[in-house]
Amino acid sequence: MKPLLYVVILVLLSTCSTAVRTSSPTVMGIVQVEKPPFTIIELSLTPWAAGREEGGTGYLFELTLTEPFTILDSVTYMDNSAVWKQNSMQVGKTLYTANMQEKSTPQKELVLDGDPIKEYGNTPPNRVSDQVAIFYRYRNKPQVYIHTKFQRKEPLLYM
Repeated sequence: MKPLLYVVILVLLSTCSTAVRTSSPTVMGIVQVEKPPFTIIELSLTPWAAGREEGGTGYLFELTLTEPFTILDSVTYMDNSAVWKQNSMQVGKTLYTANMQEKSTPQKELVLDGDPIKEYGNTPPNRVSDQVAIFYRYRNKPQVYIHTKFQRKEPLLYM
């Protein structure tokens, strides 16, 4: 009886390691993929700032793909998002753009004190992100691709 029990336990333990695993997390039905169904020639990011304070700041994205991919949804960068628009289509490549305005958050003054309890609530400054999330639909299913190799261009400063 004991050898049969050992065999059953061994079979149960071995089936755990052969279960199908997903390497891509899903968030609200959106699947993160490592290889998208399109090829990116270039992705560039141009920061911009309006001439007035109430005009805000943001980013202009330019995405060049090797072939037309008409179901690009949006782009997310540093907790801001924008919608892709197809600008031009040439033989062998298509250009998409997105104009993203940063969320306006009022700057709080930092409390600097020798007592760390009084400094509670300070938030660290924004850091430059190196990830752009490209949302798209493939076979009518929402998917996201995290792209890390993009070109940062000189800022546009409107006066």
